[in-house]
Amino acid sequence: MTDLFQRVPRFRDIAVSGEITGFKPSGNALFFDLKDQGAQGGPRLSCFLRAEHVPRGLELADGLAVVARGEIINYGPHGRYSLTVRRIEATGLGLLFVEFQALKERLQREGLFSDERKRALPRFPRTLAVISTREGKGIDDFVREIEKRAPFIRMQVFDTRVQGIGSERDIAAAVARADASGSDLILLGRGGGSYEDLFPFNREEVVRAIVAARTPVLTAIGHSADIHLADLAADGRANTPSLAADLVLSDWMKAAEWLPKMSERLAFAAERRFDVAARDIELRARALDDTTARHIAALRSALLQREREVVALDPRARLAGRAAAIAARREQLQAVSAALFRRAATRIDANRERLPERALGIVGRKRTLLDLARAALESADPNAPLRRGYAMLFRDGVVVRSATQLRVGDEVRARLGRGAARARIESIDVDEEEA
Repeated sequence: MTDLFQRVPRFRDIAVSGEITGFKPSGNALFFDLKDQGAQGGPRLSCFLRAEHVPRGLELADGLAVVARGEIINYGPHGRYSLTVRRIEATGLGLLFVEFQALKERLQREGLFSDERKRALPRFPRTLAVISTREGKGIDDFVREIEKRAPFIRMQVFDTRVQGIGSERDIAAAVARADASGSDLILLGRGGGSYEDLFPFNREEVVRAIVAARTPVLTAIGHSADIHLADLAADGRANTPSLAADLVLSDWMKAAEWLPKMSERLAFAAERRFDVAARDIELRARALDDTTARHIAALRSALLQREREVVALDPRARLAGRAAAIAARREQLQAVSAALFRRAATRIDANRERLPERALGIVGRKRTLLDLARAALESADPNAPLRRGYAMLFRDGVVVRSATQLRVGDEVRARLGRGAARARIESIDVDEEEA
């Protein structure tokens, strides 16, 4: 068959009319399929087109009806036919795209996409309702990120079809069930797919179910470049499930960074309180000493005044009796003074002995709370996978998630469990599904 396409001249310049689906640019190369207009199934023809062959002013996208002219080839490894396009021109919009535009304009006039209608996403969600299909892996990244970084968040998965005829009704019903679950946030998501596979998220049933939900809705549907009517109606949108997890955990991670600083402030406050208490006890002891000394001085002054009065009267007979009374008073004064000193000393010693014990108790309780908080923080440490031998790859400060983001010769930086390393890309292996 390959020889037949090479021998017959008409296959080297053939025109194919159809609707673009699965459009995927990759550098200077553009990949897409052509299908019959309005069809959600049926045969498709894979096409390859270089960017310089696209006419100026023409923007290719899913749903665009075109006529592509080029050479039919047989791709040996998979036995599939494809069209190498040399010229392409638009003939109009596909039926699905026309339907999409009409519904978008009508719902927009109703105000369903208005920012004023939308609710703020919860800053610290404790329960999540995840709507997706268990058959695909599109939402697995989100679930893994939440379980790894925030295991204290409870998730409930609502399994539903996300593509195929009638799947929009299943999605709308799943949104209603998730809304009734009492969760703090609903995540509606799925992995990538063709324009037709993702089209249920452009249906009116799904949009109205999102608008009717009392629970805030976050979407993570398809590819980062795709914008669906469900995205426009939702209270928030993330390009990928992993970025949706980052958005959900944003404030939790900020709180985790803030906790060590608060621990330091708490320890500092405890030390200051201990110092203030110690100074207060010392001041009270000094005040007690001063009060006792003033009291004794006053008693002595009164005694001297009495002695002077007695001397002034100078009756010998009365003097002898008064001398005995004065001696008795002096003994009483000395006894009272000694008792005051003993009581003051006893209270000072008791306060000094209890102060370290109370201070150690306060510091011990605060340290226990800090240890519990530190243990919880370390369990959510995002750097834990790096210490187990994994690495994070950065190009120009951006995390590399796919080999398609790299080119031969690129300089990259690898972040490891301890330290980092720089490297240069010498070769790239890209899966066909990523190409």
